[in-house]
Amino acid sequence: MSWFQNSIRFSKRGSVSRSHLRISKRVDRFQVLGGILASLALSIGCAQTQSTRAPDRQWPSVATKQTLKMTVLKPVGFPTNQPFPLVVYLENLAAPRVGTDADEAIIHDFLHDGYLVVTVDYARHPEACVPAINRDLLELRNEVLNQMFLAGMEIDPARVFLVPAGSRLRRDVVFYREPGRILAMDIIYPSHPVQPVGAVIEFSCDNQNRMGDGSLVSCSDTILDGEAAEGFAVAMADHPVKAPYKGLDPMPECAWKIKAAVRTLRAEGSQLGLNGKIAPVGFSRGSGMALMLVTTKGMQEFEGHGENTNRNSEVQGAIIMSGRFTYLDLLPNDHMLPRYAAAWGDRAGHLDVWRREGALDYLSGASLPMFLTINCSESPDAQFQMAALRKRLAEFGSDEIFMLDPEPHGHKVTLVPDILRAMHGYLKARLN
Repeated sequence: MSWFQNSIRFSKRGSVSRSHLRISKRVDRFQVLGGILASLALSIGCAQTQSTRAPDRQWPSVATKQTLKMTVLKPVGFPTNQPFPLVVYLENLAAPRVGTDADEAIIHDFLHDGYLVVTVDYARHPEACVPAINRDLLELRNEVLNQMFLAGMEIDPARVFLVPAGSRLRRDVVFYREPGRILAMDIIYPSHPVQPVGAVIEFSCDNQNRMGDGSLVSCSDTILDGEAAEGFAVAMADHPVKAPYKGLDPMPECAWKIKAAVRTLRAEGSQLGLNGKIAPVGFSRGSGMALMLVTTKGMQEFEGHGENTNRNSEVQGAIIMSGRFTYLDLLPNDHMLPRYAAAWGDRAGHLDVWRREGALDYLSGASLPMFLTINCSESPDAQFQMAALRKRLAEFGSDEIFMLDPEPHGHKVTLVPDILRAMHGYLKARLN
C-alpha cells in the first residue's frame, strides 16, 4: 500500500475527514510533480545517449550480389573534424545467431561509448557466411581505409571493428606489462551466448596498432572477422615485438607474452560465456607465434610471466600460414641471413642461439593436428619454411591438414572459398 493509502483515516461515520482530503490533494500534487521530474530525468538520460540517425543507404555486397540496407548512427556530439572509432554491426547473417542480447541494447551501448555505428542488414541471405562473406568483410575494410565507405567522415583506422549481431566488444584487455609498453587485446564475443563457444586468437601483423585496418587490408586478412560472423569469439592481440619490426622475435620474451595472452583470453572467457577452448591463427610475423604456442606446450620455463599466471596456456588447435619457423634450415641465399648473423652471431659458432629462436625447434614429438596453408606464389624462402615444417611434423607422426592456395597473390591471406570453408570446419572440430 502507498503512503497516501496508509495516511487516510476514516471517521466513525465511515467518511474521510476534511484534513485528510487536504492531505490527499497535496499528495496528488506531489505525485504529479514527481512524475514530471522523473520524466524530465529520463529525457535527459536518453538525450545523453541518443544518436543521430542518417537516412538509410545501400551498400553493394559482393557475397550476395545484392545491395544491402545500411544505416548510419552517430553518437551525440559526433565531431566531423577528428578520427572516430567505427563499429560495423552485421545484422541478419546466415549463420545462427549465438549471442542473445538484443540489437537495440548492444547498439545503444556502442553509441554510449562513443562509437560511430553503421548497421548492415544481410536479410538472412544464404551467402552471408564463411566463405562468401569474407570478400565483403575485406571490401568493407578497404572502403573504410580508402575513405569510400562514409564520405565526409574521418574514421580512426586503428579502431575499425566488424561486429556480428548479438556480439559485443571488449577493448584493451591487458595481458602483459613491460617497461614503456603495455600489451593488450581486443575481444569480440557473443553476448550471453546460447551455449559456450570457443575463441580464435591472432597476434597482429601491425606492431603499432593491433587492429590496424591498413595491415589487415594489405594482407587480405579476414580470418577473425569471418569466424566472428560464424559465432566464435575472436581476439586480436598485440604482437610481442614493438614497432618497428625488423624480423627478429627474441626468445624467451616472445613465448612469455603469447602465453600470457592465451591465459588472459581464457580468464576473460570464463566471464563472457566461452568454453575455454582456444586456437591461434598466424600469418607472416604472427605465424611463428601461433606455432610456438603448440611446440612449447608444457614447458614451464615460458610460464609465470604476465597476467593470469594461474591459468592454463595450452591451445586446442592452430592455423599456420606463411612465415618463418626454424633458423637451422634456411636457403643458402636467404636474404635475412646477414641480419640473423648480426643479431645472434654466426650460425656455426652459436647454434644453440639460432635453435632457441625458432618455434619449430621446440617440437620434440607428435603435436596436436594443425591446419597449414600457403600461397603458390609466395617467396622461395617462405615455401622452403613451410616444407620444413611439414617435414618435421611428418617425422613425428603429427596429423596435419595442408591446402595450397592456387590463386597467385603472393604474401596475402587466402580468400579461396574451399580453403576458408575447410579452415572453418577445422576450427569447429577443434573448438566446439
